[in-house]
This record gives sequence, structure tokens and C-alpha cells, in this order.
Amino acid sequence: MDYNGKRIALVRLTALGDVIHTAASLQFIKSAYPDLHLTWFVEEKFAGILEKHPLIDTLVPLDLHGLKKDRSPGRIAALYRRIKAGGPFDLVIDVQGLIKSSFVARLAGTPVAGLDRHSAKEGVASLLYHRRYPVDCAGIAPLRFATLIAQALDLTITEEMMRHKKPCLHFDAAAAKGLLEPFYSDELPNILLVVGASGPHKTYPPEQWIRVVEKLSHSRVLLVAGSEEERRAARKIETATHASLLPPMDLNALKVAVSRSDLLLGGDTGPSHIAWALNRPSILLFGATPPSMMMQTPINLALSSKPPEHPCRFDKNDRSIALINPESIVENVEKLLNNVGQFPEMV
Repeated sequence: MDYNGKRIALVRLTALGDVIHTAASLQFIKSAYPDLHLTWFVEEKFAGILEKHPLIDTLVPLDLHGLKKDRSPGRIAALYRRIKAGGPFDLVIDVQGLIKSSFVARLAGTPVAGLDRHSAKEGVASLLYHRRYPVDCAGIAPLRFATLIAQALDLTITEEMMRHKKPCLHFDAAAAKGLLEPFYSDELPNILLVVGASGPHKTYPPEQWIRVVEKLSHSRVLLVAGSEEERRAARKIETATHASLLPPMDLNALKVAVSRSDLLLGGDTGPSHIAWALNRPSILLFGATPPSMMMQTPINLALSSKPPEHPCRFDKNDRSIALINPESIVENVEKLLNNVGQFPEMV
């Protein structure tokens, strides 16, 4: 089917890293169907990561998280009206595969496409779809989402295309210049270090980061931390080393910070994945989660503490990320910074 001139909606509500990885498909959608009107439904707190994107015609932020505190009829009715106001659509694609995302997709309009019951994280969600497609959960994250979208829209998105994508996030650099520019060096490599993650199983201990930073004495190391717990860990690193903690930032400033950096270090967390999205060099650390949660390229590397026991499941009690040797991290940082000029098309 030719989707030029059609109205298509994507439902990818959370989490930050998955929203970022899904955004990589937009350039291929619009390349195949330049006249397609694209709407994206996203959780309100993550909407900032998609702002300024020229390939999204309509962005619809939804405060579904707020229903945990307030399930009043008025709030539910307002959400219903907001979802329905985006349509009608010729096709709605639920990229998430959860019960809540399938309900949003079905409310947005019909027909709805999504993962089959064997592929969806919550298999029962597939009961609300009109078209169901298989996707291997063991695949590389951004390619998994692209595979679903490609099947639903009858287009081609290959791994090779994804590895040579254009930057897939956009930002307002001028809006963050005053906040960030004083921290960056014009003489030394600027290394952005994302301190925290969504849980301990994804978080490299601050004591280990201190050992890494100490060995990066010829670099400007800038720490990114969001929650107060993360900022306490970051202050511990800052106090013990030459690193500097960046001020609290919104998602636009975070994108600017990554774009301004020569390399990003972090765990398997949304802010870390921005580097891949912007075609900036990065080294991500994996313990409980598998390296397939990112797409590796010549400038985007994964270091893992162990082979994953199962690519589709992981143990949140696994703290093996701490076993990654700080010296190995530093060695890869130096190697990547020295060789990144060999890949000018990617930076």
C-alpha cells in the first residue's frame, strides 16, 4: 500500500531509550512516503526528546503516569479527548507492545498494527491489534522497532541502513548555550559521563567511575546526573577527581550537551543512547542487560561484564556491571578518541 498522503500514528510512550531508538526509523518512513502525515503519542515527561523534530508532523504528549495519583473521571475524560483529537488515522502502529500502549493505540483509531503475542512484552496486548507482526526480542533494539514499523508500512529498513542513519534527534542549541558553554573546553577532549541509570543493575559504581576519571587527566570530564540520588553519586566523583558536575538540565539541554561532547560514557540508560542517535562517539557499559540494547558502530562501543544468559530476559539483582575493569574502559576511550577521525561520515 502507498501511504503517501495518509495519516499514520506511532504509539511509543516510554522509556527514554526506546523512544530514542524508535526515532531512528522516522527518516526511513519519510524517505519512502514523503507526503505521509506522522503523529507520535508519547508520555509527557519524554516529549522533550522528540521536540524540534522536523519529521514529526504532530507530537501528542500524554500524562498517563499521572493516572497513578489521580484516576478521577475528569482526568480520564481529558486524556480520552486528547487521544481522540489526534485522529482519524489510516493506520496506528503500537511500537511498545504493552497493555497501556495498545489501549492508547486502539483509542487513537483503527486499524491498529503491533507485535504478535509471542513478540510483545505483554502478549495480551496483541488482542487489540488488527495486524500482528513477529519481531525477534533478541535483536538489536533500534532494529527491532524498525522491523515492526517496516512490516506495518510495507517498506524496507535494513541493518545496514540503520548503521548509516543520519542523526535522528534535533534540538535548540542556542537555548542551552548559556547553561552549558562555560563547562566545555576548546583545548581538551570533552567527555560526558552519565552517572546513573534506572536501577542498580545498570549503574556502574561511583568508586569505579573515580578510577576511570583519574586516568583521564588529559580530558575535560563532565558529569550528567538527574535525580538527587544520582547527583549525590556525581558529587562524590566530583570531589575525588577533576570532573565537573553539570547543572540540572531539561531534555533539550541534554541533547545539546551530548552533541557538544567528543565522547560519552555511561550505562544502558536513555541519556547514554542519545550519543548513538546523534552519531556521537560513545562507550556504554552492560551488566544485567545485553549489549543488543544498543546498536554498535565503529564509534559506538559496548563493554559487557559477561555473556547474557538470555537476550530477552535479565535479572535486576545482577550487579555484574561492577566487574567491568576501569582500565579497560580507559583503554577503549583512548583508542576511540584516537581513531574517531577515521570515520568522518559518522561524526
